[in-house]
Amino acid sequence: MTFTLSHDLYVYNLHLIRWFASFVGLDIMAPNYKPNILTFLAFFGLSISLIGEVYTVWYFWPILDKLMESAAIFGVFIQGLAKFYTALRYRKFFEAMYNRLDLFHYEYRNHEKNNATLLLLMNRICLLRKLITSQFSISILTLMVTPMAQYILKGERFLVYTIILPFTDPEITSHYLLNLVVQYYLLIVGLAGFSAAESVLILFVTSVAGYADVLKNKINEMNTLLLDAQNSRDRTSVKLKLREIVLLHQRVLEYEDDLDKRYYLNNWVQVASSIFNLTGALFGCYVSNSFTMYALAITIVIQLFELCLLGTILSIKNEEIEHAFYDSLWYLMDHSEKKDFLIMFHKCQHAKEMTVASMAPLNIVLFIAIMQKIYALAMMMMRFSE
Repeated sequence: MTFTLSHDLYVYNLHLIRWFASFVGLDIMAPNYKPNILTFLAFFGLSISLIGEVYTVWYFWPILDKLMESAAIFGVFIQGLAKFYTALRYRKFFEAMYNRLDLFHYEYRNHEKNNATLLLLMNRICLLRKLITSQFSISILTLMVTPMAQYILKGERFLVYTIILPFTDPEITSHYLLNLVVQYYLLIVGLAGFSAAESVLILFVTSVAGYADVLKNKINEMNTLLLDAQNSRDRTSVKLKLREIVLLHQRVLEYEDDLDKRYYLNNWVQVASSIFNLTGALFGCYVSNSFTMYALAITIVIQLFELCLLGTILSIKNEEIEHAFYDSLWYLMDHSEKKDFLIMFHKCQHAKEMTVASMAPLNIVLFIAIMQKIYALAMMMMRFSE
């Protein structure tokens, strides 16, 4: 399907995100949205699995490889709970963000250059969504096939992952089947929920690039007007363009501020839970050579890299906005124009960035540091097991 307007592609992408979210009962863009049976089923499955982690530790104690595998999966459920809470708690925020972006794309649908810029951005966003969804699908499929393959090839019964329902014994056939059904359900729901959540995050953060590119185009247009106005006393066109830039820049600042506030918990939980996920998964890869742990480790690394990469993109685009202001022909402005422009320049020097609990910027440098710490922790656990 080919699109010529960025707004049309934005609406199409949003419909796909809503379709994924509907499997979890979290299509919060639906008119008069209320939690439904799918919402309660997903929340119940998530909650019972989190409680089941305590029972799993008791059941498998002191088998270290089982405990580490359960810790790896436990981190995924913690992430799921944070995303579930964020979607329900800040539903109005998501509605406002969707409407902001819808209006933004709609405003520039007839502007050839800005529409082309935004269309290219939306195509890249859709490509990222497809890649993330494909990667989740492959990992989930691996987890789902493994128990069946183990039973067919070795005649052994395996669960999808090492978290069992409270007060059940997987050695009992009926209990084993109950656990398996719940785990398969949560895998399907997890695929839809995580795909929707990651797609929304990609859409929100990378849309800052669209704001930045349109803002730079407007600054370039203002530079042309400033050159034309050098030999004229009529500066109406310059002032109107400057007003457009001021209003758009204010929208960018408000957008980034809301993004930082509402994704504060999500970023912190995702980075912190990655320690559980990857440490347990690497341990499982080394000790038990578990195929599911390999799939989980790859998924978590890609997910963490994606989050840190989005933080890097946000920082780069903020720097581009700052450079665009700095390189503009501001010295051709009159006194009142310079006053407004300098206020914007000051604000762009203190733009918001994605952080982890306001302690560290979320970027590729942090990703490398986290991976080094996780690797060191996993190696320590492996030596302990030996």
